[in-house]
Amino acid sequence: MRGIMFTAKGRAEIIEEPTPVCTDDTMLLRTLYSGLSNGTERSFLMGGSYGGERWPQRIAYQHVSQVVECGSRITRLAVGDIVYTGRCHGHVEYHLARESDLIVRLPEGLDLKVAALMGVASVSFHDARRGRIAPEDNVVVFGAGLIGQFAAQAARVRGAKVTVVDRLDDRLALAAELGADVVVNTSSEEGRQRLAAGGPYSAVFECSGADVLDAIIGRPGQTSLVGHRSHARLILVAGRFDVTYNFNAAGAAELDIIHTQHFDQMDLDQVLRLVCRGDIRIEPLIRQVVPLAGAPGVYDTLRDEPSALLGTVFDFTTTP
Repeated sequence: MRGIMFTAKGRAEIIEEPTPVCTDDTMLLRTLYSGLSNGTERSFLMGGSYGGERWPQRIAYQHVSQVVECGSRITRLAVGDIVYTGRCHGHVEYHLARESDLIVRLPEGLDLKVAALMGVASVSFHDARRGRIAPEDNVVVFGAGLIGQFAAQAARVRGAKVTVVDRLDDRLALAAELGADVVVNTSSEEGRQRLAAGGPYSAVFECSGADVLDAIIGRPGQTSLVGHRSHARLILVAGRFDVTYNFNAAGAAELDIIHTQHFDQMDLDQVLRLVCRGDIRIEPLIRQVVPLAGAPGVYDTLRDEPSALLGTVFDFTTTP
């Protein structure tokens, strides 16, 4: 079978490798579509905080697949079922899964290319759940990449007022189309003043990975976006190495700093339900559907110009 491997820093190749063998407690799945997780995969590709400086390696956790073989202990799923799986085994033609894994059967009629990005949507839904987002919240999302776009939608689904911040107008236009109440381009002083005027914010999603914590929390004697003794929540989503912020300013706000990571089965089940109802929209965020053979070029773009990518789906159905 074929799969994508990061063979050196900044280099992705398609390699041949053995097809995994089904065991009693596993299913063999044939990938139909897989979704690119831009931030996580770039970290592994370039040696960032998730992946470290080691190669070869790979990561991918968004697969829409068909069950082609079942072990004797598989009882809930059957050959022919179309499923989404969230295991981190990379973009490969075939893979194994257990019924205890992050897995859900997909209903007939669901666009399978859309389903291939449900993992990123589930991460953001998990972030909103961890951040205890509620209708009374005034939420601001930093970064309108995939994670930020889905965080804004998840906060909106939970009833909050949502402001999305970015420096790219096309991403902000998408956020507005997908239900953000306010969008702000902070590349100008006017934009930064407009953002401050919309506060104080009771919950902040930091999805950009940029050096923005001082702008959010402030410093003693300076205006912050979260206010004094606000008990606001700062949800740190984007991967980083070390995090530095002003302790006294965070103390003045009595700020909750919340770390999040991968989603769980409850998040995945709820996101599937919300996608099917149209409450979370994925299709407008898909910019390209690429055959497996074109994957190395996608990773070249991810390496050199990551802001040019948004939603990318790899199409395995055209693989010989």
